[in-house]
Amino acid sequence: MSDRDKQNKYNQQSNISNSLYARVNVGQDANKNSLDSAEPVHTGGSMNNDDERVNDNSTFTHTLLFYVIGLLTSAIVGFGVFKLFQNYFYGVGLNQALPSFLLISGSLLIGFTISAVVLKKIIK
Repeated sequence: MSDRDKQNKYNQQSNISNSLYARVNVGQDANKNSLDSAEPVHTGGSMNNDDERVNDNSTFTHTLLFYVIGLLTSAIVGFGVFKLFQNYFYGVGLNQALPSFLLISGSLLIGFTISAVVLKKIIK
């Protein structure tokens, strides 16, 4: 491939990418300093329509509620399961460690799952 062909290929790819960038960023001065493509025209549209918004679950309040509800629910579930099966937790070695591990991990899993479901229902 000659240098001229390489330059033509590069120019074509550059114009396509600049054109696509300008189309995506319409009305935001996407190609303000570019000389090789058309100036974008502001259409007055916006991508912040009310019917297209997605709930942002990364707020501090949501995170705090998630952990508080999750830990409280985990504690309640863990205490309830411990009271129901307390005879299993009085053993030696693995006979004590395995039920304790299952109790802690299971109650945390159940508690945070319930917390996620509750917050999802409250937000909607």
